[in-house]
Amino acid sequence: MAYGDFGNGNMLQGQIDALYSKIKTLRCNDTNAILRTTSEVEKLSSQNRNNTELLILMTRMQIFNSQEQRARAIANRVWQLGGNIRPQYEKMYLRDLINLGLVDMATVLLRPRFADLATNAKMFPLEMINYALMTGNAPLLKKISLTRTDNRLFAAMKQFADTYEYNRYDTHFANIQKIVLENVGNMICGYDFNYFTDRGFTDVEIVLYFSNYDFNINQYKMLINNKIDGYFLTTGAKRICNLNFVFRKIKDCPTL
Repeated sequence: MAYGDFGNGNMLQGQIDALYSKIKTLRCNDTNAILRTTSEVEKLSSQNRNNTELLILMTRMQIFNSQEQRARAIANRVWQLGGNIRPQYEKMYLRDLINLGLVDMATVLLRPRFADLATNAKMFPLEMINYALMTGNAPLLKKISLTRTDNRLFAAMKQFADTYEYNRYDTHFANIQKIVLENVGNMICGYDFNYFTDRGFTDVEIVLYFSNYDFNINQYKMLINNKIDGYFLTTGAKRICNLNFVFRKIKDCPTL
């Protein structure tokens, strides 16, 4: 990416990196720090409107500010501009594409990375797992987990994927996640997961975060659970009890 002359370019890059470091430490419930940092990012961005990395920081700040539709618009602006993005900014951008349910763009970014999972799963571990869960891709989740068999999280994800493979529920898993994306994917501003192994197998809890100003979260919860129950009723299959969905406001997210 071109930054102009060498000296000014280095100065701008240093300013962007300083903001990046600050944003990485922000907590989702620290309103004052979020407002201050947003102001700093907006000021620098107004002077460098087509800087892709600054726009990536802007996307993250709009999520912090519970402005998910604005975040989507900026994320699309990043996509249109393109250019060279350093790995840490690509990682943040990929994470936020997933946070915002922009799965098609996340797919394009990740597809070449899947060609070398052994290397890229170390660089984008949580992003890849979140993507595999969001798309309901049990075979991909298993492939990712096999790259780090000594890791507790990856071992748990392998066991989770094995459950769906063994029971021939791969398609059901994919369809469940499709139901979620189709019904609330354009409203979420955060996507994460928890996992538990205390029952002797892996339970996964998908956590969907919404705007602090969205008062329909309970309705979304009822809608998704009813849709999933209806799906299993229609297919005649029994719902596996190791996948659950939790609905929260973005301020309740520990950190992005």
